[in-house]
Amino acid sequence: MENCYIEDIPVEFKFPKSLKNINLSNNKINYIRPSSTRQTNLTYLNLSFNKFTGLSDEMCKELKRLKSANPRFVVNFKGNDFYFICTNLRILSLLAKSPHIFVDLKDIKFTTESHLVLRYNEMVAQLPRLTQNCLIKENFSFVLTTFFTHLLCLLVLAVFFHYRWKLRYLYFIGQRRLHIGGRLVNYNPQVDVFITYDEGEPRVRRILKNIILPFLREKNISYILGEVDFPGGDMVSHISGAITGARKTLVLLSEDLFFDHYREYEMNLAIMREFNVRGQVIVPVFVERVDLNTYPPEVETYLRNQLHRCLVFRNNQTFWTLLQHAIRNDK
Repeated sequence: MENCYIEDIPVEFKFPKSLKNINLSNNKINYIRPSSTRQTNLTYLNLSFNKFTGLSDEMCKELKRLKSANPRFVVNFKGNDFYFICTNLRILSLLAKSPHIFVDLKDIKFTTESHLVLRYNEMVAQLPRLTQNCLIKENFSFVLTTFFTHLLCLLVLAVFFHYRWKLRYLYFIGQRRLHIGGRLVNYNPQVDVFITYDEGEPRVRRILKNIILPFLREKNISYILGEVDFPGGDMVSHISGAITGARKTLVLLSEDLFFDHYREYEMNLAIMREFNVRGQVIVPVFVERVDLNTYPPEVETYLRNQLHRCLVFRNNQTFWTLLQHAIRNDK
């Protein structure tokens, strides 16, 4: 098949098994597939004076297999011009380390990226430097890829962290609507108010236990109190169920309230519920002087925009009237 102007060997083509010598010289072939020669008993494969600029890793393995199956097998790449680049490192190493597989090595050209033409001996001499450069490039690419992968992961985590409360709220609301999961969140209000406060602050506990709760009971305002009504176990699920199962969330604002991440979760979930129902869900009550700058950013922003409806605890008739109206009013 010499001088036949062959440009490509079809994928489905396979040389007959009986062939021992194949002459494809003086054509325009630049690629050969391992499947073409896999079942042959080749002794000589002539690919000289074609358009080869390299060889696939799979074909390099096939040449080694052919040599192993038949020690007399050789291949001729005379008159071809291989690129002296990293992607050809496998065939270049094979040419340098296994010259017994090839014939007429001195007549193969090797062109560098700077268009410098090397002969076989020059290629062999410069191959270690190319290998080292390729290894550096590969490591650099790996480090760069790893860096950007980690950066992307950090960005995703940052976005998730920024919207964590909203995502958690949407998850529980969607759980109810899609009927997913074993314990479905009760979205229909069952009680009047869910109360969140700093459970570790004695003064706030006294105000709640001795003053606010008796008032709520007197006015027949039903409530959920986490430390009493939550049975234990999955706190996140209990909190989500309480906030979505109560008409209002009474927040007793004190200096250290959000040191407990559960209190922060309750507040943010209540904010998300306000967005969802498009009504006033939170009843904010300052039980002591607070520096809003010490609060989590999303809570601070919310409170600054809602200061007009924040109550300040005073054990007088005006405060109780406003508190009752805030809890009863659904607008």
